[in-house]
Amino acid sequence: MLTSDLLRVKKTRGAIVPRYLDVEAPEALERAEALVSIFDDHLNKPRALVDERVEEAIGHGTDFLIWRGLAKLLYDRSAFEVRSEAEPSEVREALFLAAAEAGNPHREEARAAVLEEVGRAMGLSAQALEVALYADLEERQVLSSFKTIDAEGLLHRYNLALAQAVLYRALSLKISLQGQDSNRLRYLFQMLKFHRLMHRTERVKGGYVIEVDGPASVLKGGKRYGLSMASFLPAVLHLKGWQLEAVVDWDNKERTFELGPDQGLKSDRRVRGQWVAEEEQWFEERFPDQAPEGWELVRQGEVVDLGDNEVLVTDYVVREPDGGEVLLEIVGAWRASYLRRRLERLAELKSARPVILVVSERLRADREKMEAGVAGVVFFKGVILSDKVVEAASQALGLG
Repeated sequence: MLTSDLLRVKKTRGAIVPRYLDVEAPEALERAEALVSIFDDHLNKPRALVDERVEEAIGHGTDFLIWRGLAKLLYDRSAFEVRSEAEPSEVREALFLAAAEAGNPHREEARAAVLEEVGRAMGLSAQALEVALYADLEERQVLSSFKTIDAEGLLHRYNLALAQAVLYRALSLKISLQGQDSNRLRYLFQMLKFHRLMHRTERVKGGYVIEVDGPASVLKGGKRYGLSMASFLPAVLHLKGWQLEAVVDWDNKERTFELGPDQGLKSDRRVRGQWVAEEEQWFEERFPDQAPEGWELVRQGEVVDLGDNEVLVTDYVVREPDGGEVLLEIVGAWRASYLRRRLERLAELKSARPVILVVSERLRADREKMEAGVAGVVFFKGVILSDKVVEAASQALGLG
């Protein structure tokens, strides 16, 4: 993602408009290709050399922010590692101790003697010691891998990163969806839940409106939540017939940001199978062994009508031995007021299949605590406990 110092936007009539690049402009394609080539051609080379070539390519023109932004995205696709035959800190300690005992020699012959002595003790050549001495400095780390990309793909990635950086400052976000393919819609809800975003969904004629709380509205864990919001945006781009409207906090003023298919943004992520968070994977794996005999857990999303056109999408069905069922919603980031409102709407439901909220204490986004022992809620810290879920399900079904 682009950092705030690399953002290029214009403010007009209370709105924020990113300065997107023309992905077909010959100059932009040429410069992007040159930057990509630097990383492709410098695998297994020191970072200092990569940095030097990048700075030469960026130059000092008035448009340097564009090329520095492109370079930032390429660094994000790179991995640098320390390469030496011994741990640099151990080499430094051994050499400095030996040098101190030798009276801190400055003559080349004496220095070579210290290197040879330490090298024998550590089983390394003098040259290997020289390499290892400061191999952990950032500029001496080696470009070990680079996820390459073509020039046009990099320009598309830049435009997406601009929009993501604006959303990082969002107070609220509204996504309007019309005429969606059911598979793509299911994928969108999966990604909302996977990224643990606070949201409310309303059914409207021909589609849905999803309201999402923005990072700038979160008092606790805002940075992590902002990164989740940015990671969620590519999922929206796979849809058709969508419009996004956000209110962002910009220079301590509320401004609007709008996005839709007309901007031509492209997702850098493919639509795949189910995205399941780690704690949910553990829950699924452990439930058969930890739950009482005859109880079942099935991953099955269902749309539950809460009234007044509001809906929620659950994640699991828990089935007891006699066939009674309870629906589970794994709640992402939350505030106490958000949970209370959810519980109030659920309490008004007259359904044979009650809904239980499974809530991570770590994802609380404000400082207000929920009351202990709230019916219909199972709290967890790192692991969702199957016995707690079964206990809540039994209570909801009136099994005693």
